[in-house]
Amino acid sequence: MTTHLRFAPEILVRLGEELIPHPDLGVIELVRNAYDADAAVCNVTLTNASQPGGTLVVEDDGDGMSAADIRDGFLLIGRSAKPGSPLTRKGRRKVGEKGLGRLAALRLGRRIDLITRPRKEPETEHVLHIDWADYESVNTVEDVQLHVETRSTTKDPGTSLTIHGLRQGFDDNEMERLARAMRLLTGFFEDQKTGFQATLRAPQFEKVAAAVNRGFFDEYEYRLVAHLDEEGHARASLFNWKNEEVARGDHFDVAQGRVRGQLQAPLDYKAPAATFELWMFLLDAKSFTRRASPQKHSDLRPWLKVIGGVHLFHRGLRVHPYGDPGFDWLELNLLRSRSPELRPSSNTSVGRVSVDDPSDALTPKTDRMGFQENLSFIDLREFARRATDWAARERLRIREEGRVGGAAAAKKEKEKAKRSINTVLNEIRRFNPAQAAEVSQLVDTQERYIQALERDRLLYRSLATVGISTAVFAHESLTTSAGLGEDLELLESRVGDLIDEASYKARVEKILSRAKDCAASIHSFAKVPLRMLRRSKRRAAIVDVNDACREFAEMFGGYLNDRNILLELDLCDEPAQVLTPVADIESIYTNLVINSANAFSHSTDPSGEQVVLIRTRTDTRHVFIDVADSGPGLTDVAVDSMWLPGEGGQRSDGTGLGLTIVRDIVADLHGKKNVLDDGELSADVHGELGGATFHILLPKQATR
Repeated sequence: MTTHLRFAPEILVRLGEELIPHPDLGVIELVRNAYDADAAVCNVTLTNASQPGGTLVVEDDGDGMSAADIRDGFLLIGRSAKPGSPLTRKGRRKVGEKGLGRLAALRLGRRIDLITRPRKEPETEHVLHIDWADYESVNTVEDVQLHVETRSTTKDPGTSLTIHGLRQGFDDNEMERLARAMRLLTGFFEDQKTGFQATLRAPQFEKVAAAVNRGFFDEYEYRLVAHLDEEGHARASLFNWKNEEVARGDHFDVAQGRVRGQLQAPLDYKAPAATFELWMFLLDAKSFTRRASPQKHSDLRPWLKVIGGVHLFHRGLRVHPYGDPGFDWLELNLLRSRSPELRPSSNTSVGRVSVDDPSDALTPKTDRMGFQENLSFIDLREFARRATDWAARERLRIREEGRVGGAAAAKKEKEKAKRSINTVLNEIRRFNPAQAAEVSQLVDTQERYIQALERDRLLYRSLATVGISTAVFAHESLTTSAGLGEDLELLESRVGDLIDEASYKARVEKILSRAKDCAASIHSFAKVPLRMLRRSKRRAAIVDVNDACREFAEMFGGYLNDRNILLELDLCDEPAQVLTPVADIESIYTNLVINSANAFSHSTDPSGEQVVLIRTRTDTRHVFIDVADSGPGLTDVAVDSMWLPGEGGQRSDGTGLGLTIVRDIVADLHGKKNVLDDGELSADVHGELGGATFHILLPKQATR
């Protein structure tokens, strides 16, 4: 007996309904078929489709299919037509694969009507009907006979596919998803011209199209253009907002990768030739003002919300899900969180990787969710990642070149400008002394402002040096103190073995216990500066001062306990949020509490209780922070001058910079310099606990 392999109708469920997780992917598969048919236009219409049972119509003006094409192509599942003819009549490289996606799309409904008019057979159309219910009562797929009807027509070439009785409805989310996929399928970059237009007849499509069509590609801060050639070699250029090439790199520069933090020489990529372009934006109004942009800055963020991220275009069409919301396939956001210096995120950039792939190195996944992660795809992704790394390094280099030596160059330019201004003032005085006086006052004010900035620059350079030194010492102290603690434990054990218990308790126990406590304190204190210097704490964010206070209390618990200082927290229940780096709030708490600890150490009444109280309150517009202590009060320093650098009081052995830092942070948060005069920062010589009390008022950030 002879026989052959057969397929049960259940295979249609496995290959159809289970292949595509979202119905919009099925629709996109049918649109991609229209692209392969050399269509110029493809229209998609959904009728009564918010609930199951609706109708989907996909129409195009492509080349259509002959009866043989229907039999040997459309109905032949699992074989690609590309090997024999990879290019279409118009020269498009075909994007269809093995017909599995088309089958899944057809299974979206319960009945199919196909009407197609082949370009090679004028005034002829072929009609095919498929009712999936016919397959429920047979043993094998082959038992259902399908008939292609041929008839005359006066219509132009093209194909109309109607799917009746949709198994799943398109709710608002699905329609938004489909509208975005349809609009982005053929590209949204200003230079993309595929000769193919896909539209969805739905309000959601018009909404997405309107958002996409705003076009902000001329408003970038930097633009990266990287190329990968057929030999696997990369090169890249970086352009500034004036479209000036500010950096260029060859393969060795662009393709370097990091291994354990060190840059390593690159290897040749095993990926098809590709181009990677990335537009990077600044989400602030100043960048728009600087370039005199006609666009509204407020419209940039909504535009990026629709198209932000890096998209992958394969043979002219966008491939899902690369660039979809939440699908950051180049891990831009992860890289930015690890190293935020001048790196883009999916919320501040839009990009594309374009690849033609004539050798079919990239293999689509069966479920149509992108490409299989073979070597070609992995290297393509790595090429784009490393090009982004190169751009970040170049942007950092450009910034540092402008910063280093900038003060000296600016000083020379300032002196030259001052001489020119004096010349102009002398001329003005001859004709209008009053105007000359006003200009002279403006110049003097600017000069004082520059001098203040210079003092601040030198101050914070000194503070940065102190911070670096402290971090180094803290890192070394962690290792040393840990080793010291282990040695003391070992010494305690061995001494206990050598002498009797009574002698041990009388002569050794107290000394060893004190030494162990000191080692533990050193280890605890060393962690504090390392935690405070974390890079993530230096980025502006919405910070709840209550959360920051609790973390501060946990960090400094060992320090305060070692000095017998009780820290009491009286924190409000409602959110107390401000917009600032968390390091700023920690600096306020740290400097004020350390001042209190220093005051206790110089107190003439060492027997008194040592208490520091931190209290927070809010109203509709402000966050209030009070820090009070039970020390001697502000008795050895003038309240008006204690905010100045170096004014630490007669008995202080500190730097005298703590209150200056607090003042500057509060001033920055308010965007002004007179926070002392206006009451946003004040102090009581003897407050509610008897010692100094500091009052801070910060602008409240609305709860989101």
